[in-house]
Amino acid sequence: MNIFDELERRGLLDNFSDREKIRELLSTPHTIYCGFDPSAKSLQLGNFIMISILQRLQKAGHRVIAVLGGATGMIGDPSGKKSERKFLQADDVKDNAEHIKKQLSKYIDTSDPTKGLILNNYDFWSNVNVLSFLRDYGKNFQVNVMLDKEVVRNRLAVGISYAEFSYMILQSGDFDYLYRNYGCNIQIGGGDQWGNLTTALDFVRRREGNDVPCEVFSFKLITDSQGRKFGKSENGALYLDPTMTSPYHLYQYFMNVSDADVLRYLYIFSPKSIEEIDAVYKEHMAHPELRLGQKELAKTIVTAVHGEKEAEDCEKMSVALFRDDFADLSAKELGELTEGLVTVESKDPLPILDALVQLKLAQSKREAREFVQAGAVKVNGAKVTDLTATITPSQALEGGYCFVKRGKRNYACLKF
Repeated sequence: MNIFDELERRGLLDNFSDREKIRELLSTPHTIYCGFDPSAKSLQLGNFIMISILQRLQKAGHRVIAVLGGATGMIGDPSGKKSERKFLQADDVKDNAEHIKKQLSKYIDTSDPTKGLILNNYDFWSNVNVLSFLRDYGKNFQVNVMLDKEVVRNRLAVGISYAEFSYMILQSGDFDYLYRNYGCNIQIGGGDQWGNLTTALDFVRRREGNDVPCEVFSFKLITDSQGRKFGKSENGALYLDPTMTSPYHLYQYFMNVSDADVLRYLYIFSPKSIEEIDAVYKEHMAHPELRLGQKELAKTIVTAVHGEKEAEDCEKMSVALFRDDFADLSAKELGELTEGLVTVESKDPLPILDALVQLKLAQSKREAREFVQAGAVKVNGAKVTDLTATITPSQALEGGYCFVKRGKRNYACLKF
């Protein structure tokens, strides 16, 4: 199957410069690039959509280039921004780019430069002086056309600096540089990048000729069934760096997605065929209470991002929490279990009723009493029925953790 058809069946494709030409190009090996903004030390889960697409394209025989925005990151992409972004320090951008380069190298095969490359656009933009920029690049852009781009038009009311206004020129220059030096003739990006993509294509055609075999296409921005941006949790962005977002927290995020989102996310990330995914989802919907789809999705994502061993550990931790059996977990794993839970630290023993209120498992002591009397409270898996009971450091697991459970699925942690 043509990779174009595969991506379309998975519901990923959005806009095209020329749909049929792109489909034709993707039927034979070509060089394709996508840019990544080093605005933080780690990429986010939303970026992993584009990474997974590059992986699919590479597997289909195309050479892929991931471009780090070491230069463009110093300016800031106005796309989706309501106001001017604060400039990052040059050293911070450089440091972020180095971290992200290491991150991308985990997912993109760069062992052979004919298969994949990771480049930093600072390496070529830093050699362009201001006069060359204005003559060789600025001359090819009409201000009235740039003003009509949605990304700029949306910012005119609040104001946009010349720096951010020039961002699309830099991105266009990236495409031209890659075409000239690496034979790259396809650029891809998220749906919010469509204005930048088409501007870049127009620039390349202006510089190289209208018959240049270059095209661009974009992918749909993914939201959940409630319209919320994909990869955003209640605690903020989900990062690919395990020190910023633990594998278990990532696992739990997908264990808690709605049934309406499971199938779409599996289409995007699962290496399984459409038919295999449909079979998994059919089984899931036959018994949704078992959350088979969420388990498949969570394991798929964590395996893709962190590896099979981490996915197996997350599965073990999830089962431990569900069964209230923490004996086989290390202090590190117990610590990861607390991510996303209300956690209260204490040096002294704490009465069970006070603990339930402080951990937000009960709204008042009266309600806490009712939960205890109903046998709905457990501490580290042991049921508590004594209203005068106290949680003490001696009950804590390795690392000082006491997991308090109310009902079937409400957890919090008291840490000594």
